Amino acid sequence: MSEFHCLDIEFPDVDFSPYYIKSKTEIDKIHHAHLFARTDEIELRIFYDDESYFGEKLSVWSDTVDYKKFGSFIKVKATENHTNERIQKIDISEAKLCGLSSGSNYYEGNKKYVIVKIDTVKFYWNPNEENKNTAEFYLDDKGFRVVNPFYGTFGPKTFFKNDGKFEISRMNDSKKFYKLGKSSFRPEFNVYSKDNKKDRTATIIKEPKIQFKYQNGVTEKEAIFYGDVVLMLASFYHHIKIDYTLRRIHLPENTITIKNIEEKNYYDTSGNLWGFEIHWNFNTFLQSSWQKETLKNFELLSKAITLFNQSHLVDNSSAFLIRYNIIEICDKQKQSKEKFTLTLNKKQRKAKQDEALSKLLETIKSTEHEEFKKRWQNVQSLLQNKPMKIQLISFLENQNLDPKTFPVSIKDLKELRDNITHGSIDKVNIETLRKSNILLYRISGILILNLMGIKDWKLNTEIK
Repeated sequence: MSEFHCLDIEFPDVDFSPYYIKSKTEIDKIHHAHLFARTDEIELRIFYDDESYFGEKLSVWSDTVDYKKFGSFIKVKATENHTNERIQKIDISEAKLCGLSSGSNYYEGNKKYVIVKIDTVKFYWNPNEENKNTAEFYLDDKGFRVVNPFYGTFGPKTFFKNDGKFEISRMNDSKKFYKLGKSSFRPEFNVYSKDNKKDRTATIIKEPKIQFKYQNGVTEKEAIFYGDVVLMLASFYHHIKIDYTLRRIHLPENTITIKNIEEKNYYDTSGNLWGFEIHWNFNTFLQSSWQKETLKNFELLSKAITLFNQSHLVDNSSAFLIRYNIIEICDKQKQSKEKFTLTLNKKQRKAKQDEALSKLLETIKSTEHEEFKKRWQNVQSLLQNKPMKIQLISFLENQNLDPKTFPVSIKDLKELRDNITHGSIDKVNIETLRKSNILLYRISGILILNLMGIKDWKLNTEIK
């Protein structure tokens, strides 16, 4: 089997002519390319005529666009030269640009090539009838903390072979699948052996994954979405961004594989729900009633949880601002305006208002009377409304949090936010910042739990 996939690509909406004008020939509309999907990198070798200087033009052009949207500029053309007849199509439209290089020795035959490193690629294969309506979403190394608790201590009797496949005995209370929309899922280990006849030992390897089962009629979009939901839950519970390295989705019409490059250099953190007075393991967390509200609030939760995990990777001032921002993101309420009770009819009220206006005009310079009257019209409608609570206090009370019990007052939190935002670091009390960070960590986590529909939390207002 070839170590790469052959494909033809084009940049249909890109004009390369203004970039690197040394070229002597026109750039081909369609370029042949080799795609290498290795364990730790995804490499695209794009071939071109040396005298067109396409590699140099591509390099200059790539510096002018958002690297996160690089794949959206590329269209993979239908071709029968995939080097694997089971492949229906290849999609790199979601790929980010990770690197680009061109060298004087980058030749195959009489064709030069430029190497483009990307972070993801999606393959559509002919369907696998045996595994239809199932999927395996493989987790990165951080995913071991997700799967490990579902298994007992590993020992000589832990592994057993079933129908030629290695399996690991699960904990008795963790064998069930959890319902999610048109799917059900559970964390598992994929186990396989690696052996060489010349070696005295064989190696058993385990990979963390989320195993899915689907109802008939599930779509590709739904399958990917359910995987994103589970990943979001795991990332929030463990307080760290966890990713998939490979997703293999078996649908009736095709099998879809999505490969992502794993992040190797990361700042490791760990967490649970204890800071919110919920002493659950991840298994118990998944058994709680989170499905309905989490699906409804997915977009808002995605933003909040991304920031929540980011707050663990930065300095104290930045962490405070991020956690304060989570509260603002979660606050989507609109306060209803409560009006004063009126005792006069409309005609009587107008007479009193005109009388009041006349008295007020006596205090204003005559040349500015007309301007004041316009202002008076706006003020009259505002005066009919009762004073409202501070928006932040109203929101927190609506979330069953009582600001009067906080170890740091709302006034002090807002003042601290303003001082950090405006660079008045000399006004920031380090001890107040420390306590505020702990408080906002607890509050932001509770707000996320509320968005999931989980109400088992308690706010610990004691900070030592």
